[in-house]
Amino acid sequence: PARTAPGGHRRSPRTAGNAVAVAEQRSTPRSFVMDPPTSIRSAMGADHDDDGDMEPVFIDEGDCEVALDLDEEDDAPMDSDDEIEGDPDAPIEDRDAEGTDVVPPSEDAAAVVRAHRGSVYACAWSPTAADCFATGGGDDCAYVHRIGPDASAVTSVALKAHTDTVSSVAFNHDGSLLATGGLEGRACIWSVSTGELLRTLEGPGGGLEWVRWHPKGNVLLAGSEDFTAWMWNADNAELMQVFAGHSNSVLCGGFSPDGRGVVTGSFDGSLRVWAPRTGECVTLFQGHPFHDGPVTCVDFHAATPGLMLTGSEDNTCRLVSGESGKVLGTLAGHTETVECVGLSADFPLAASGAIDAKCVVWDLNTSQPRTTLMHDKAVSALKWIPGTACLYSTSIDGCVRLWDTRTSQCQAAKWGHTKGVLDFAPSPDFKSVVTASDDHTARVFQMVQ
Repeated sequence: PARTAPGGHRRSPRTAGNAVAVAEQRSTPRSFVMDPPTSIRSAMGADHDDDGDMEPVFIDEGDCEVALDLDEEDDAPMDSDDEIEGDPDAPIEDRDAEGTDVVPPSEDAAAVVRAHRGSVYACAWSPTAADCFATGGGDDCAYVHRIGPDASAVTSVALKAHTDTVSSVAFNHDGSLLATGGLEGRACIWSVSTGELLRTLEGPGGGLEWVRWHPKGNVLLAGSEDFTAWMWNADNAELMQVFAGHSNSVLCGGFSPDGRGVVTGSFDGSLRVWAPRTGECVTLFQGHPFHDGPVTCVDFHAATPGLMLTGSEDNTCRLVSGESGKVLGTLAGHTETVECVGLSADFPLAASGAIDAKCVVWDLNTSQPRTTLMHDKAVSALKWIPGTACLYSTSIDGCVRLWDTRTSQCQAAKWGHTKGVLDFAPSPDFKSVVTASDDHTARVFQMVQ
């Protein structure tokens, strides 16, 4: 049944953006030096021609601390809330969003999508189609949207199969399929071209926190509130593996960039690396010198096998090697929960965003802050722009920003949302972004001309 909070309010997913909204109310990375794509040059400025200040990263694993291999906890199912009936046509209320109104200084969106009746928690942009993106929200619906020749005109196709909040959406590698994850515990596979429901993937005993595709095939991974992660063949709905060992909700995870490993991070404070074929946990990070709190987010280095960055409710980040099982560094600079992290694929840089309204850019040569990018409220999401030292960030202040991390300058700030931005996704060319917000809308912003 649909799970609803007392008083008829829809239960919200534990997404990074939603968590910060709630809180405000209460081995070695490779270093490349390369020219940025011409499409991003205007955002970076002329001083990016000189990359001489960027030194390669050298981390001596002999000086690193080894994470303790603690005993695994038995997994246990979580209880679901009772269903409370209400008017199905009424707007979905989210108590987490109350008191977070924003007065935007301008309306900068190229397009505004008002298809959802509740908060929009997740969005994704097709990797192969510049005109196609998807959203999921607290109204139990997902949508595939198409941008018309007139950029302000967007057509939306409703995808209705979930009975609870759609917490995550993701396109597969070629953009032909869309996966949606719901808090009722099901994942659905949709045809992007027709909007047809192709398969329903069931099994988890709790809501799905996230869904991720294999980088090369139609295999779907999902993390659940029931302390497990599930892997299915999306072509035939066959269950391929269940990864059990965490003792609390699986908040983050995904496939390694080469597709050979599965990684999960949990509210129990651990990060686990799994062998997909056997379901065996091959590397466990838990206890000192790892995090002293729930693991909220994880990112993978695109070029260095096993290199990952995690964020936690202990206000810190950890740089770890899944291959050696070692904690390579502690990045401490936030005063509140870290909600999003990102590793640059091109420079020895990392970034972390937290509830303290800071996006900290880290120098991986020293594990020290290189610069701090201030926001008006909590940072909900961030993403590096490939081939550059620029990144995008979103915040509960309702703004999406483009930053030049070399100069610490905000190259573009786009407004329009009247509540916090919970998620965003860049277009295939990284010139535009789509945002998901508590104000029940998704917006498309052109960030780079």
